[in-house]
Amino acid sequence: MPPSSTMTPTDRFHEYARMEVNYIETELKDWFLQRQFAMERNRAMKTTFDQHNFTGLSMANASVPDANKVLWSDLTKGRPELEDSLSTNAKQFKADMYTKMFQDSTDLDHPCRLEGSSYLRCVQEHLKDPQQKRSRTCMLTFNAFDVCRSGLYSQQERAVDHALIKQDISDKRAKALFERRAMVLDQQTCCQIE
Repeated sequence: MPPSSTMTPTDRFHEYARMEVNYIETELKDWFLQRQFAMERNRAMKTTFDQHNFTGLSMANASVPDANKVLWSDLTKGRPELEDSLSTNAKQFKADMYTKMFQDSTDLDHPCRLEGSSYLRCVQEHLKDPQQKRSRTCMLTFNAFDVCRSGLYSQQERAVDHALIKQDISDKRAKALFERRAMVLDQQTCCQIE
């Protein structure tokens, strides 16, 4: 930049406009790279999770067997229950499947580990009881488990909402920068024509 004493007002305007356009373009490149990186990271994570049959709280993975989808749906949204029509061995097997799936999908620090384990233990201990009696007996442990699950869903929804708001703010800022860049370039072009 030449000394300001030798610059005319028009030269100063063009110099400042050039500096502003450079700054805006740098900001837009940063925005684009952040969005691109986030998209690639999320795709890679989704692919890895799908390869390992990880589903999260939703059932978005098509490669999970239907029987596991039903068990997972019971654990995350419904009520893990043993039907009266099943034999004692089948009830034991189904209870073991629920317990194994739950323990494999939660670590010791999981907020619902205790409540879920208590409920599934209650179901296993009373598997010979009729379904209604077992439901009444295990009602308190199921209610605690259900409250915990609902809390996790709420937490997940808040996290998604927060991420979308943050992304929307970033996108609106980028849009404003694009518009400002276009306006500065138009002003430069119009001043050069005069």
